[in-house]
Amino acid sequence: AAPVREEGEVDKVDKQRTDSTVRKINIARLAVTVIFVTAALICIAVNAGRLDIYLPDGDSVHHYSPENGNVRITADPENERHMIVEPEGRYRGSESIVSSRENGGFKLVRVLPGGFMFDQLNGNFSGWKQLVLIIETYIFINTGLMLCSFAVRCRRDMFSYTTLFSGGAALLWLSVFLDLITHLIILGNSDAMFTMMYIYSLIKNAGTVFVMFSFPVMVIVVLSLIVSNISLIRHEGRSFVNLLGFVLSGLIVVGYGVSIWLDRNLSMGSEQEIRIYNTVTSLYNTVFVYFQAMLLSASLCGVIAVLKRPRYDKTHVIILGCAIADDGTPLPLLRGRIERAIGFAQAQKAAGGGEIVFVPSGGQGADEVMAEAESMRDYLLSRGVSGDRILLEDRSATTEENMRFSLEKIKAECSEPRIVFSTSGYHVLRSGLISRSEGLDADGIGSRTKWYFFPNAFVREFVGLLVSKWKQHLVRLVFFTLLFAGVNMIMPL
Repeated sequence: AAPVREEGEVDKVDKQRTDSTVRKINIARLAVTVIFVTAALICIAVNAGRLDIYLPDGDSVHHYSPENGNVRITADPENERHMIVEPEGRYRGSESIVSSRENGGFKLVRVLPGGFMFDQLNGNFSGWKQLVLIIETYIFINTGLMLCSFAVRCRRDMFSYTTLFSGGAALLWLSVFLDLITHLIILGNSDAMFTMMYIYSLIKNAGTVFVMFSFPVMVIVVLSLIVSNISLIRHEGRSFVNLLGFVLSGLIVVGYGVSIWLDRNLSMGSEQEIRIYNTVTSLYNTVFVYFQAMLLSASLCGVIAVLKRPRYDKTHVIILGCAIADDGTPLPLLRGRIERAIGFAQAQKAAGGGEIVFVPSGGQGADEVMAEAESMRDYLLSRGVSGDRILLEDRSATTEENMRFSLEKIKAECSEPRIVFSTSGYHVLRSGLISRSEGLDADGIGSRTKWYFFPNAFVREFVGLLVSKWKQHLVRLVFFTLLFAGVNMIMPL
């Protein structure tokens, strides 16, 4: 018979399996990328010395002829609209005009050293038709792998900034995927769908595409922030903190307004001026989309973190403190956290799990009559929790210290603790990220808060997430800024 594993061992095995799955997905993404790059290079190399040009309906290759002897053209026997252009003799590294004697149309072809040919009017080049299919296949596969990676990370590695960034990247890839699917449905097999100009547009306008597809979701976000803030001010009064929802919703509306204005006011002028304008537009959308993707990812991760149910195998539950009343009793917000911890302990016992030790964590603020941990201890005693199941941590002043000092207390009496922390629902995600940074591998449970309080409180949590890792965000922003600036200055218009 197979050996029976302890609950903690099951948790470790589950984590190892999840980590292994994430590694396999990452290896698959790397392999797909290597295959994609290799296939692209082979495709270009094999087709060097040949450029395929597809003429509009009603046009024919027989109407065209080169204006100099640099290239020769032939027609595809099965398609008179399919023009095959090849370099002639020694005239490589030159520019040729292939014009029509019927309608005045022309193609501007550049022959580069090595026989690589480039259509300067639409950005197609040697091997472009096969390369378009390779790129679109890569988008399909990589989007699926990104979504799988994010889903697996949410299962076990919920409290990780890598998961948060992975969610934002997955949403961006999903928007590009949806744009590709939309165009496939609308355009079908038309020539416009399978050109390098479409691929260039897809790459350059990835930010704009995300803005478009996320618009309905952001409308819901803005409306929920406004409605909840109005109710919050009515119940709690005016303060800067209670206005954060209005501030964020206003920034989102202004952000969309500027993006739409830039998109509609296309620049006219020289090629250089148009490139500069497109670069500025792309840079703006990059910054706007980055923070928007982080907001949506944080919101999604926050909901998943609250809904996730920890195993009933815990040895300790840390209760994160917050403000107490003037008489030393817990205010409703803190009382909710304590009750959530008690409820979890009762559910664990009912499920056959062991007794859990409560770790109320929180020091005494300058305007408080006692330490928050003491207030929580008194409440726990009043709810029938025995004193020997309460481990007090009364020195901490921040969430970081809550986790750090509580872990020290727990490890002093338990060599292999299995910990869950209890806090307000909106605070679970950031608390989990902080716990991980403090070396505490804990699950989180969240208490309910009044509906009008949650959105505004989550805005504060989101700002805290950005500030806590501002260097990482700055590095990523600089990278994406340079990337899209280079793309817009190099790629064909």
